[in-house]
Amino acid sequence: MTKFAGTRTIVPRAIGRPRPHRRGLGPVILALTAIILLAFAVTPATALAARHAGRPTVLHIGVTETVALGDHAVVTVFLEAAGKPVRGQLVSIRLGEKVSQQVKTGADGRASAEIARDLSAAHYNVSARFAGTSAYRSSTSKTAVFTVTPVRLTIATVPAMPGVPLVRVGHGPPLVTGPDGTVVATMTKVGPVALNLALPPDDATRQVRLARWDDGSTEPVRTIRIPDTLSAVVGLRILQPVQFEFTSADGTPIAPTDVPIVRISDDAGNKSELSGPGPHWLPSNAITRLTTGLSSSPVEYRVGEVPLGGQNAVNQGQQRFAVSGPQTVKIPLLAFNLVVQGRDALLKTPWGSKVTITDPAGDKRALDLDADSSATTLLPRGEYTIAIDGGYGLAVTTPVALSREQHADVLIVTMLDIVLVIGVSLIVVTSLILIGRPHFIRRRRGDPSGGPDDAGPPLPQWPEPTVAHDWRQRPRS
Repeated sequence: MTKFAGTRTIVPRAIGRPRPHRRGLGPVILALTAIILLAFAVTPATALAARHAGRPTVLHIGVTETVALGDHAVVTVFLEAAGKPVRGQLVSIRLGEKVSQQVKTGADGRASAEIARDLSAAHYNVSARFAGTSAYRSSTSKTAVFTVTPVRLTIATVPAMPGVPLVRVGHGPPLVTGPDGTVVATMTKVGPVALNLALPPDDATRQVRLARWDDGSTEPVRTIRIPDTLSAVVGLRILQPVQFEFTSADGTPIAPTDVPIVRISDDAGNKSELSGPGPHWLPSNAITRLTTGLSSSPVEYRVGEVPLGGQNAVNQGQQRFAVSGPQTVKIPLLAFNLVVQGRDALLKTPWGSKVTITDPAGDKRALDLDADSSATTLLPRGEYTIAIDGGYGLAVTTPVALSREQHADVLIVTMLDIVLVIGVSLIVVTSLILIGRPHFIRRRRGDPSGGPDDAGPPLPQWPEPTVAHDWRQRPRS
């Protein structure tokens, strides 16, 4: 084999001889991967060993033993090592099996936390855990127990109504008021609750209706939130039956059917129109909302109008009454008996079969007269016109101002009166004529001095007229 300087030696390759293996980067990559994995595997163990190798710690826990529903339970932890507080370390608070929150210890090794206030009434376990660091070992506190107690929801009635079903709390049964008119419900959960009124059923003596809640609501269902609201007041309006009795001015009963309506008003000016005799259900109290809460006060009513025969038969607002239970209210009306007597205009004898009375509104009513041509009727005060109907004749309209019990003679000019007037008139005229002509009377009596040629009585003789004397002065000659 010839070798030249500066040239590469060329070794002939035998055919079929294996080629020697050349090392690349694969082993290096594999080595690095193994080192990294070993580092990750060793680090936790090293750290755990370091923690176990740190200073041991003791973790203490304290908690409020009893809290009311909706209040915070305060948890206090204290971390120490060798009797000295450990500051600036995170401690996990566990409520049951779940971590509630984490707190950091202060310079005194203490920290506190508030448990969520939405816990239901029950017993709860609470504990704390310190995970440890390179300088301090981990530690866990003992388990402490605290209790969330139920709260009482009080619902009062205004006015106080003992022994009546009042309200359902949520979907529970109706709660009955106690001797002081309140109901008390035990609440074990935090959150919204619906108060559904369950008022007593109506009976013959009383009806109960919602007036308003103390928050101003007038709806039968009120939603509150526990424990933000633990008291409520409901104002109730009590309705009781009232019947009316009517009498005239002299105490004579008036049938309720004769009085179509009664108009009344209360202290607040609310007006009501009541039809028929009743019973009418009227509120006996009124609920007002003051700065100090709801207040109940009795209601007084005023009688404003009682129409009778087209007239108001009472003085407006003069008669008053209050409703204190089922009762009958007697209302005296300004109604008076009017006795109508039909008479002949001339002879003054009873006459007529019917009478027509026209009231101030122009409405007419007819009454039958009895055998003595008389009738008695009850009318409210007012001004009326009365006329007698007796068949053939001229009715004389008679005005009557009725303000007390009164007797009215109503005249009618009958045909007999007309005949009498005509007859008397003829007699008078004839008498006057005869008095002025006495010879007619003598002739009728047969006087001989009075014949057909009789000139009648002598005429009066008047003196002859004389010449008037001239009293004027004549001139002297």
